[in-house]
Amino acid sequence: MAEKVARFDWRYSTLGPLPHWQAPLRIAVDMMLLSPFPCAVVWGAQMTVIHNDAYVDLLESDGHALGQAFDRLWAKAWKDIGPWVFKALEGGSNFVEDQPLWLASKQTGSQVCYAFSYTPLRDEQHEVVGFLHTVIETSASVDAHDEWREQALAFERQIERIMADRDHIWQLSGDAMIVVTRDLRLQSANPAWQRALGLTEDQVRDKSVLELVHPGDRAEVEVAVMGFVSNSGVEQLETRMRHKDGHYRWFRWTASFDGTLLTAVGRDITQDREDALRQSDTLLRATQRLEAVGHLAGGMAHEMNNLLSGIGGSLELMQRRMDQGRLEHIDRYVTLASDSVQRAMTLTHRLLAFSRHQPLSPKPLDINRQLAAMAPLLCQVLGAEMQVNWELDVEPWTICLDVAQLENALVNLLANSREACLGSGVVTLRTINKRLEAPFPDEQGVPPGDYVALYVTDDGHGMPEVDLARAFEPFFTTKPMGHGSGLGLAMVYGFVGQSGGHIWLEPAPDRGLRVCMLYPRCLEHIAQEPAQSVSAVTRASGQRVLLVDDEENLRSVMKEYLQERGFDVCDARDANSALDRFRHHGPFDLVITDIGLPGGFSGRQVARAMRMVVPDQKILFITGFNDQPLGPQLSEAPGTALMLKPFALASLMNQALLMLSD
Repeated sequence: MAEKVARFDWRYSTLGPLPHWQAPLRIAVDMMLLSPFPCAVVWGAQMTVIHNDAYVDLLESDGHALGQAFDRLWAKAWKDIGPWVFKALEGGSNFVEDQPLWLASKQTGSQVCYAFSYTPLRDEQHEVVGFLHTVIETSASVDAHDEWREQALAFERQIERIMADRDHIWQLSGDAMIVVTRDLRLQSANPAWQRALGLTEDQVRDKSVLELVHPGDRAEVEVAVMGFVSNSGVEQLETRMRHKDGHYRWFRWTASFDGTLLTAVGRDITQDREDALRQSDTLLRATQRLEAVGHLAGGMAHEMNNLLSGIGGSLELMQRRMDQGRLEHIDRYVTLASDSVQRAMTLTHRLLAFSRHQPLSPKPLDINRQLAAMAPLLCQVLGAEMQVNWELDVEPWTICLDVAQLENALVNLLANSREACLGSGVVTLRTINKRLEAPFPDEQGVPPGDYVALYVTDDGHGMPEVDLARAFEPFFTTKPMGHGSGLGLAMVYGFVGQSGGHIWLEPAPDRGLRVCMLYPRCLEHIAQEPAQSVSAVTRASGQRVLLVDDEENLRSVMKEYLQERGFDVCDARDANSALDRFRHHGPFDLVITDIGLPGGFSGRQVARAMRMVVPDQKILFITGFNDQPLGPQLSEAPGTALMLKPFALASLMNQALLMLSD
């Protein structure tokens, strides 16, 4: 069992790694393992058990019980032994022979009578932190019982004597221990103190301890020592002591005075203080993030208020003109409202891109080929007076990206470049294969590996250093009021991060700005694009659709539009109604369902229930918030698609036609 104790992984127990155990615990375990009786050391608030070989025969479970809780091992007998355990933890030794326990013997299967003994165990601060549990068989004769009892008590007295042996504690303690005179001259120091400061006892014997104390702490130490000597003042003292190498380490000290010498016990808390500083830094960063969220919420409210005002004003004027019977310019108000709605849709999609919650459909692609396909659109975004330089790697590695979002990101970047160049300048798009030998830009950044770098560089007016640090914040913009939402770079930042890459900004070599993006290499094969055979289809031909959404107004307009485009639509507002219609009014060619439905039954569960009846049922999910809305079993299943609200009704119809054409 000694070997098992040494090999046991104590890191995940409340005792911690074995090398860090306190000296009293190590001594108690050593003595317990030598005991001829079934014996266990029970230590700590969780009453963790460390036992010897003989103890195993008492337990119902096979094997051993190392690291388990004492109260769990003896749960069936806890009513009888629990009060004695608590007495031991209060500092009282007891040998319970008038209430013996009968346990089944593993060798014979017969019932055997045992008496239990509980001896308190104390830590280096002399606090009771556990007990020694000794078990004696009492089935033998009275004479044999008395002999065994005397041997057990002698063993317990031996344990108490060794635990009280200062030299054992002194040598084995993991805490620093020193003995000093009234005038603070060092008399002796234990090995833990020497290891902590890299000094030998001979190097500092008879020298003042104050020489090792940080100058800023010396006055506090002198006052604290006076308190220790007079048995008043502080109970603990935290101070810095100089290491042999010159740096300082933090210790938390307690001390006692015997009338002549002061004995102090110090725990090295340097790591604890460093952890506390890291937590403080984390809290500061969290506070800064909350400030950014407040800024985001304010920017979002401002933008949405503007858009809602445009929509509400257009509808109000439309209603007023209809009441007046003046319909000649009503299409203008419709156009104004539609434009505001489109801008609101773009705003929410950019926010989702920044938060990395937008739905992506990545696929392996050749970045050079994709840029060539986008070239007409990108040139149109830049305008006739902007020049484009293409510096493309001869054979770029394959990367895996969502093409639509890549296009959207490049459109935003080139629009920024055009404005930075005031409509006339040079933009360079460069691709190059990059192999990182170390994490970039730090240990928390992208891991080592193969990447494809995409650089977008312009020769515009550039960006000041102070603005570079905030460029990716949502709603942060250097443009005049009303000339930009400040979400373009934020959207690109979110898209690159969601794609597993990294993005940063840096000044161009001469002037201007360079946007640098790294995308991880993909080893998958680039698939051939399938031919689109349904592009000419603009109307349905009576296909049956089940539409499920709890938002009454949205469900109404979707139903009306789909019916106008040739679908036969049956609608429902919740999961139960949807399943009822599916069973009694089916079959349906397509089910369109919101993911978030009332009643605690989601659209995902509706889809699973429907596919238990019709395994190949085609389902189009729609949702207003995309935080991993579909599990792999749904998202990868054939006949499944996802659309993110808000969307145009025409886009909904096109997606439905596309799914029905497969």
